[in-house]
Amino acid sequence: MNSPEMPTWIACLTPPGQSALATLGLYGPRAWEALCKVFRRRSRDELPASPTAGRFWLGQISGDVADEVVVAVKQTEPVPWLEVHGHGGREVVRFLTELFHEQGLQLCSWEDFLGKTNPDGLSVEAAIALTQAVTLRTARILLDQQQGAFRRALEAIQQALERREITAAEEGLRRLARYAAVGRHLTQPWRVVVAGAPNVGKSSLVNALAGYQRSIVAATPGTTRDVVTTRLALDGWVIELADTAGQRSEAEALEEQGIRRARATIAAADLCLWLLDASAPPPLLYPPSNWKESKGGEVVVQYVINKCDLPPAWDASSIPDAVRVSARTGAGLAELCATVIARLIPDPPPPGVAVPFTARLGEEILQAHHALAGGDAEQARRIVASLCSTAAPT
Repeated sequence: MNSPEMPTWIACLTPPGQSALATLGLYGPRAWEALCKVFRRRSRDELPASPTAGRFWLGQISGDVADEVVVAVKQTEPVPWLEVHGHGGREVVRFLTELFHEQGLQLCSWEDFLGKTNPDGLSVEAAIALTQAVTLRTARILLDQQQGAFRRALEAIQQALERREITAAEEGLRRLARYAAVGRHLTQPWRVVVAGAPNVGKSSLVNALAGYQRSIVAATPGTTRDVVTTRLALDGWVIELADTAGQRSEAEALEEQGIRRARATIAAADLCLWLLDASAPPPLLYPPSNWKESKGGEVVVQYVINKCDLPPAWDASSIPDAVRVSARTGAGLAELCATVIARLIPDPPPPGVAVPFTARLGEEILQAHHALAGGDAEQARRIVASLCSTAAPT
C-alpha cells in the first residue's frame, strides 16, 4: 500500500474562517519528504530521517511568506499521515496548501481525506454527519455511531444470520428499526406546522416559541400568506416550525394561494399543531379529512387551544388531549414543547445505543427487517452484508 505510485494527499480539515487555527492533513508515501522540504524546527535541529507516530514539533513553514506551525505525526504505517496546525486565516491556509501542492501533493476535500485515512465507511459517514449536528444531544448520538455502536450491532446481526439464528437476527433488526425515524432527524429537523383558522394566534404562538418576532401579527384575517419557518431546539432535538396561512373556505385569489401552500406543508409535516381560539367559537374545529401525508398516512395532529388567558367562549373539555396555552402570557408553552417532543420522539435512544444515523441507513434497515419478518432471510442477509461492507468514500 505504501508505494511511490500512490498519490500523497493534502486537505484542510477545519472550516474556513478569518482567524483562529486551521489543521491541514497530509496522507501518502511522500508526506514526510514534502514536509521536510518546507518545515524548519524552532530549535533549528534537523528533523529525523523518518517520522515516529505520536511525535510533534514547533517550527515554521516557509515559502514566499512564513507561518509558525505545529507538526504532528498521526501514523507512519501503513501510510504516513501528518497534521500541520497553523493560523486559520483563509490566505494562510491557501498559502500552505499551494506550497504543498507545489511539492507534488494532490488537493482533496476533507470528506475525501477522511475516507482515505479510515477504511471503515460507516465510521466516516458518521463523522461527516457529526459535523452537521447542531445540538449536544444529536452530536452525542452520532458520536456513539462514529465510535462503532451501529457497526457492532450490524455485525452481530450478520453473524446471527450466518448461523441461521433467525430470532436473534430479527430482534437485532427490530431494535435498529425502532430508531430509524430518529436517525433521519439527527442532521435534518423535525417539521412541525402550526395551522388553523385565521386569527387563532398561529403567528403569535410561533413568535412565542421562537423567542423573537419571526412572523407578522395582525388582527386582519389573511395576514400570513406564505409559509414562514424558523428553527429551534426543544430538549436537544432540532425542530423546524412553520407558520401557515389561516384555513377558511372563502378567500380571495392571493390568500387562496397561501392556503394551498399551507396544506402542502401540512401534508409533508411530521406533526401538525392545529390551533383553536378559546375566546371565540371555533369555526374550523378539525383539519379537513383529505389532508394526507405523501406516503399515504394520516397527518399527525396535536390540538392546541390558544388565548386561554381570555374568558372562554366554548367548552374546551370537549377536546381532552388538547394543550392549553397563551401565546401572549407564555402560559402552557413548556407543556406544549414537552408534548411536541413526546409526539415526535416517544422513545428516544439511550446513550450508547445503535442508531441507523442517516435516512439511507434507516431505509435499508427497515427493508432488511421487513424481508426477514416475511421469511426472506437471504434478502435480509444481503442487505446487512452490504451495509457491513460499506466502503469509505474516495
